[in-house]
Amino acid sequence: MPNQEPAASDAARPVSPRTIIYVHGIANKPPSSVLKCQWDTALFGAELGDRSRMCYWVNRDFYPVPLDETCGDPDLVRVDDQEVSTRAVIALATAEPGTETLAIEREVEALADNNSERRRVLQRIAERVVAGGDEFGEGGSDLFGPVSAKVLPLPAFLRRILAGKLTRAFLRDVNDFLYVDARRHAMREAFRSRLDSGGGPFVVVAHSQGSIIAYDVLRELDPARYDVPLLLTVGSPLGMQEVQDELRRWHEGPLVQPACVRRWVNIADCLDPVAIDSDLRGDFPGSLKNVREFGLNTDSPRHPHSATGYLATQIVRDTVLDVVGPAFAQSIAPFVIAKDLVSAMENALPRERQPVLIQLVNEDAASTATLDEAASLVEHKIRKLVVDSGSEWEDAQFDRLRRFVSARLTRKEVETLRSLDEELSIKAMWRNAEKRALIHRSTNTIQAAPANLGYGANGQGIAWAVLDTGIAAGHPHFNASATNLVVEQYDCMSVGPPRLIRPSEKEFARFDGNGHGTHVAAIIAGEHNTGTKAGVETFRGMAPRCRLYGFRVLARDGNGSDASIIKALDQVAQLNENSSRLVIHGVNLSLGGSFDPSVYNCGHTPLCQEIKRLWRQGVLVVLAAGNEGYVVLRSEGGLVQANLDLSIGDPANLEEAIAVGSVHKTNPYTYGISFFSSRGPTADGRAKPDVVAPGERVLSARHDWIHGVEDAPAIDDLYVERSGTSMAAPHVSGLLAAFLSARREFIGEPDRVKRYLMGGCMDLGRDKYMQGAGLPNLIKMLALQVG
Repeated sequence: MPNQEPAASDAARPVSPRTIIYVHGIANKPPSSVLKCQWDTALFGAELGDRSRMCYWVNRDFYPVPLDETCGDPDLVRVDDQEVSTRAVIALATAEPGTETLAIEREVEALADNNSERRRVLQRIAERVVAGGDEFGEGGSDLFGPVSAKVLPLPAFLRRILAGKLTRAFLRDVNDFLYVDARRHAMREAFRSRLDSGGGPFVVVAHSQGSIIAYDVLRELDPARYDVPLLLTVGSPLGMQEVQDELRRWHEGPLVQPACVRRWVNIADCLDPVAIDSDLRGDFPGSLKNVREFGLNTDSPRHPHSATGYLATQIVRDTVLDVVGPAFAQSIAPFVIAKDLVSAMENALPRERQPVLIQLVNEDAASTATLDEAASLVEHKIRKLVVDSGSEWEDAQFDRLRRFVSARLTRKEVETLRSLDEELSIKAMWRNAEKRALIHRSTNTIQAAPANLGYGANGQGIAWAVLDTGIAAGHPHFNASATNLVVEQYDCMSVGPPRLIRPSEKEFARFDGNGHGTHVAAIIAGEHNTGTKAGVETFRGMAPRCRLYGFRVLARDGNGSDASIIKALDQVAQLNENSSRLVIHGVNLSLGGSFDPSVYNCGHTPLCQEIKRLWRQGVLVVLAAGNEGYVVLRSEGGLVQANLDLSIGDPANLEEAIAVGSVHKTNPYTYGISFFSSRGPTADGRAKPDVVAPGERVLSARHDWIHGVEDAPAIDDLYVERSGTSMAAPHVSGLLAAFLSARREFIGEPDRVKRYLMGGCMDLGRDKYMQGAGLPNLIKMLALQVG
């Protein structure tokens, strides 16, 4: 049972906290916006936008490159091979005895820098943390009885080694705070700056060493200016005698609860080596409530110090919600700072200026300032903030619009304006982003982007095969997550079975001599943030987390044969048949050609027959309708431009597949069907294409991207425009991958999925033999109920 004691006095004046401030713990971290999202999601199940801030203080001397993680990853402490896997267990089990002990000793010597007193303190801290990982033997502790055996599946030697690795990470950062003045100042300033911009009352959630930083700053603050209804510390090392001794050196008097903090709750997993001295009640007199529980952290025992593991516990959630209220945790809630601007500011340096568009309130003139008056108030405040920070007014690039003002502002300036939104008649602050037609523009056209966010339909757990010229898998677009989205590639162009190319092989990264396949694949999946003059712009596929399998069936010149394509289809079928479930859920073929209906009926060529077999296996197949809808004919009067019906080629004329025509990428209702897009009906009288999707001037990944340059590559170095139904088809492939990731019951049911796809289309008001069912809409598709 948890060891919980009621606070001496939890009664306090009514409060309505506006902002949660997170203070992270030891070791390397992903970029601040990603870490903030991880904490938001663990604690509330949704991103909070401007309702939360991350105090970010990672030492980039120790960790030059941020962790490559996403919002869905946990905030663990990753040190070397600390991630416990079968491979890691074997490696650690066979390691030379004393290896980790020697590593800790060397860490202490390097950090102590010949200072004997510092060496003594660091050595003692190291001994405490290591002892925390070894406190419970194989049979458990008398303190907890037989329950410990049930929650300690890791062998004792492994717990000792993991505690040792955790110790090394902790020593680096605690040494910085205790003995390196510049680093201690940077940590304190990182936290203080998130308070000084306003937006209180504040709830402060601090993990690991973050609790030391938070406590050290909070105890100096004037409660008349700073109101903290709740300080929540998790996995805190504040109970260590050595840490307390150093804290006392800087300030006179006893260590007590900070005066600006109304309520302090400390929560610790008894398996957490960093929080081994976890009962703080006797060390910090006040209304502190202490919660200690064996195996409390949801990532325990492998990662008992995990930040998100603590935040996801019911006791932590209840403690925070009891103060902020249930409405605070809603994913859809009022905001002043838009989420994309919040993310941009989190990832930027504090004094870095962001392009901001400030929307002014225009309510009843009897109760609200006029637009001109509101703009003047905002300008005056911004001018004061800029000048007070030591910058020049011209740096803000202030510009007055009709219902907006634009300016380039620092994070503190934006957050200060947020705290004065009503006083200054500010409705909202948006990121003043540069606009350019990118992949994400066409994601909005078919409603993929809103579905990615609103339904979590991002392709996670779905795999798609791209039969094309191969994929340049080393492109950064395919490396947004922790692992490359391209799983495997096969060369089907040579005699014999397909040749497997693995990620470890050199040619894997550039396995596309043409660029067509890479362009197609990046429309389906992947994402990449690329810097521009206006900030960072995101290039995102329809299903950004969908895994990809590349099959080279077309040569460098873009030509191939039925044989190479069928070989690839056979390989897809074999991969699925060799597994207990579908490995590849869909196939994209942005290719095709003419056929002779006097030899083959429509949809019955050898290629069509093999695709039909794959469809019956449960695999969705998406085909480009073709670019033969426009021709130039020679007549007696000269050249004549013409559009052709009955121009659907092979294999797009197959019934057991989805043929996709092309429309304008952003204005399909205005411009209709692309002039080049092949038209139906099929030669045997069936309606084709099935649907249409964006296919004009689509910007997607280029196979010959530039890398290794001194500065970050420009957009044109990474992406290129292409047009055709080849670009339209992967829009639908990605949409279907996103759909399956959110509606997994339809995996293996291609006929039902096709009905949902066509039933959820938007009618463009064009002929059905040109538009098919119309333009897919993923939001509508997810909400649709058909048979």
